[in-house]
Amino acid sequence: MRALMVLALALLAACSGPRGDDLLVACPMPGLVPDMVDLTRYRDPAAPDLTNMVVDARLVGIANGRCRGARDDRSISVQFGVIVQADRGPAAGGARQINIPMVVGITDSRGTLLNRQVFTQALSFPANSTSTRQTSEPIELVLPVSEQRRGSDYTIVLGFLLDESELALNRRRGPR
Repeated sequence: MRALMVLALALLAACSGPRGDDLLVACPMPGLVPDMVDLTRYRDPAAPDLTNMVVDARLVGIANGRCRGARDDRSISVQFGVIVQADRGPAAGGARQINIPMVVGITDSRGTLLNRQVFTQALSFPANSTSTRQTSEPIELVLPVSEQRRGSDYTIVLGFLLDESELALNRRRGPR
C-alpha cells in the first residue's frame, strides 16, 4: 500500500514546467494522513457494532494530479482527486447517497499549517449494492510562489474529518 501511495505521489510530483523566468515550478506532493484514511461512522457512537454502522470508508489514493504555473508566475495551481472506497452499513437504511467530510491541509517546509479546507464528498451507492469506489470532484489549490518559496516548499495533506472517537478507533485498529 505504501509503495502505491509513493508511486501516486511521485507521478503528481513529476509535473513541473518552465516559468517565464526559466525557473522550474516544482509541484507540492499531496499525501494521505495515515491516521485519517479510514472512517467508520455509526448511528450511535456509543454502540459501535455492525448493525449500527452507517458507512465504512477508506481513502485509497490520489488521482488525476495536475500542476501548472499561473500566467503571472506568482502562483501555481494544483489539481487532484481523491479515490474513496466505501461500504454502506445497515444503519444507513435505504439511503443511496451518504455525505462524508474530508479535510485538506497545506503546510510549509517547517510543517506549519498555512491553510485548512473542509469539504463534503457525496458517495453514491448503485441500486442493489452496498459498495462503491469513486474519485472525488477535482480539488484545486492555488499556492503563491516566488524565488524564495517554491511549490515544493508546500506539503498538501488529506484525510477524513474525524471526531475524537473515530480517530481513536483508527489508532487502535491500525492500518487496514
